[in-house]
This record gives sequence, structure tokens and C-alpha cells, in this order.
Amino acid sequence: MEQQPSKDEQKDWAEVRLDRVTTTNRICSNLVSAGILLPSDLDRYKAVLQTYDPVTLVKVLLESHQLREAHEEAQY
Repeated sequence: MEQQPSKDEQKDWAEVRLDRVTTTNRICSNLVSAGILLPSDLDRYKAVLQTYDPVTLVKVLLESHQLREAHEEAQY
């Protein structure tokens, strides 16, 4: 029988729900903001992102966020 996590253990975890469309749009927005992706290439890149499995898509989301932040920091 599996033991239920304590209240302290429950606080350590957060549930994140992402849908593919919102995640893809956020990745593209981050990459455009970072100057990596041209707006004219959005449709082509969104089609590429649709082929990624969910774990890879989240990894790309995190990396795109870091690239956008780095670009913003370099601007100042």
C-alpha cells in the first residue's frame, strides 16, 4: 500500500499543465523577442515544434525563456 505524502512533502511539488498550442506560441514569442527567430518563419517553426514529444517541447520552452532573458539582459 502506498503512503500518502505529508503536507510538507505536498508543498514541495507543483502541478504544471501546459497545452501544446500555448507552449508553441510562447516558444516562438520568446525566440522572436531574443532575435533568434524571424516573424516570417513562425509558421514553419510552429510546424517543426508540432513534431516534438511533450518532454522535448518543455525543454525547448525552458531554453527559449533563457535565451529571451539573456537577450534582454544584454540590451541593458
